[in-house]
Amino acid sequence: MTLSLDNAVVYDLESFPNFFSLNAQMLHSDAEVTFEISEFRDDRQALMQWFNYLAQHQIPMIGFNNLSYDYVMIHNIFRNPNITYEQIHAKNNEIIHSTDRFGQTIWPRDRFAPQIDLRKVHHLDNRNKMTSLKALQFVMRAESVMESSIPFGTVLVEQQVRDDIIPYNRHDTGETKRFALYSLDALNFRIGLIEQFGVEVMNYNDTKIGEEMLIQRIGEDVCFDRVPILDHAGNPVTNWNGEPRTKRQKRQTVRGHVALADIIFPYIQFQHPEFQRILDYMRGQTLHPDELKQDTKKVVTKGVFTGLTATIDGFDFVYGTGGIHGSVSPQRIIATDEWLIRDIDVASLYPSVGIVNRLAPAHLGEAFTRAYATLPAERKEWQVKKGKKCAEANSMKLAGNGAYGKSNDEYSVLFDPQYTMSVTINGQLLLSMLAEWLMTVPTLRIIAVNTDGITYQIHRDHLETAKTLEKQWEQFTCLTLEDAAYSRVWVRDVNNYVAEFTNGERKLKGAYFYPDPARFVESIAEAQPPGWHRDWSCPIVQRAAVAAMTDGYDPEHFMRCHTDPYDFMLRAKVSRGDKLLHGDQEQQKITRYYVSTDGKPLLKVSPPTGEIGAFKRRNKLTDGEYHAIASTLQPGQWDERIHTSNKSRYEMRSTAINAGFLASICNNARDFRFDNLNYDWYVNEARKLIIA
Repeated sequence: MTLSLDNAVVYDLESFPNFFSLNAQMLHSDAEVTFEISEFRDDRQALMQWFNYLAQHQIPMIGFNNLSYDYVMIHNIFRNPNITYEQIHAKNNEIIHSTDRFGQTIWPRDRFAPQIDLRKVHHLDNRNKMTSLKALQFVMRAESVMESSIPFGTVLVEQQVRDDIIPYNRHDTGETKRFALYSLDALNFRIGLIEQFGVEVMNYNDTKIGEEMLIQRIGEDVCFDRVPILDHAGNPVTNWNGEPRTKRQKRQTVRGHVALADIIFPYIQFQHPEFQRILDYMRGQTLHPDELKQDTKKVVTKGVFTGLTATIDGFDFVYGTGGIHGSVSPQRIIATDEWLIRDIDVASLYPSVGIVNRLAPAHLGEAFTRAYATLPAERKEWQVKKGKKCAEANSMKLAGNGAYGKSNDEYSVLFDPQYTMSVTINGQLLLSMLAEWLMTVPTLRIIAVNTDGITYQIHRDHLETAKTLEKQWEQFTCLTLEDAAYSRVWVRDVNNYVAEFTNGERKLKGAYFYPDPARFVESIAEAQPPGWHRDWSCPIVQRAAVAAMTDGYDPEHFMRCHTDPYDFMLRAKVSRGDKLLHGDQEQQKITRYYVSTDGKPLLKVSPPTGEIGAFKRRNKLTDGEYHAIASTLQPGQWDERIHTSNKSRYEMRSTAINAGFLASICNNARDFRFDNLNYDWYVNEARKLIIA
């Protein structure tokens, strides 16, 4: 059956010791229904009839984190029609407290209706992008950013059910529905891939889709081994006919070390002593597995790139694990009839380096090389057939980009850290070669270098010389350059700038970027880094700063004429163990506010970093990493791997948010008041960004 969103439903549920509710809303209409199983009401029969209807017609059910929680709950109810609200809440507790990542998973073949998890689609379950529905409400500019006013685990009275929990349930479903409507392109893209290629990618993020499409081309027999399934005693599990059961096991290449001399291309060469020094240094480095993280398969670059900089003609080329970076000091640069600003980028740098140089994870070899090399041509074929943005062409792009990222993912079938480093190291050295060649051109001044591109200023008389060198570099490396012309550039640093093209369009990066309400979804995707997980607080600051630089607007005048209240709103977010205080009143973990003239201080209160008098724990350590070393130490013993040099002194830690200024809460957007705005704060923040 072809999956269709025409009749899809969006749902969310709530569970308390004496209460369960499920609210569902049609994706493309205003129809909705609420079911309740509690000591006050019993809708089990109606709920089961609804479940059976969804199952019979295979109606897609859309949620947020539903594969890990909501669907597990309703699947349990579906299999137990006489279940009580006590038993439902017991299942709720079982899921919440489970430490088994896949222990509660209901696999697609066992689901009574198709499930779409927006959290997985947008990769918001990633450790670095972890995002809640409440945080999304802020990003989506919800009229109300609402957390439950009643602690979970409370035994409810009926008034709380009617006045608080049911409205809260409906609100969360409505916000999930809004996010689903924002996600229609992403969802239809996945449906298109399923129809075209027959691969189940509905709940895959883009990177995982790229990996899956590449696996399809390489061949599962190359990527996986079949190994026997063993029982708890270690004995082979058999089918009814006595044949042993097997499962797929990923093939990978795990490295004990990576010697950079073995992976640097022999044709890379430099004339300038500074670049040659960088090359010699890299050739002498060997990467090893991280000693602190004994359970990882990765090799680490810690310390290898620290302070690795080549300074040429006053410009600093900074080398790192992600590529080469550098920029001039903060300034405005204007093109004229005589002096031009040119931006050149290597087209798909990392995939292209791999394809051109026939690189591959060692365990995939020639099969990977052949499959990977066909992707650009296949993408162009699909673009000719169905248009540039068709699902098939986009999947080829994801497959090309995904190989690099997944090659350093220890859970991926593409894992080989030597492949990752081969692409990264050689990519920045090849860009260094291009920079060296261009710097021989008279009048040429490099403005910025960033991973895959170079921006430079040049006198018109020498432009053709530069273009000739670019063509020669393309021929030498077999890579392709794309170019653009700027009329003006405002540079703060390599990752934060405003560039204006000669046609008047603008590129906003880093601190200057803000989502465009007129094309909200597209602009969120264009951000660097892109994503719904970012904190899009008070974009009026960026708007005013960009308007001041590009159009000469006075920031204060610009802001006082601006009428969108959401552009002034900020997000305060505290973790589970912290408290957010507005004056002396505790607020939601995620709270929306604005800086005001008549308000109260906003304060984050945190527990101590450790026992009073004990050494503080280093940041970014997992519990496992910390305890693995702490367990080997004597009481009070200091170890630099897990401790800072400071000791805990305070029982509680307080941190002021927007210190020295007052805040007013606007979780309900109707609480926002323009006459209470502290314009001075916003104007000052904008002025910090302005490059004169």
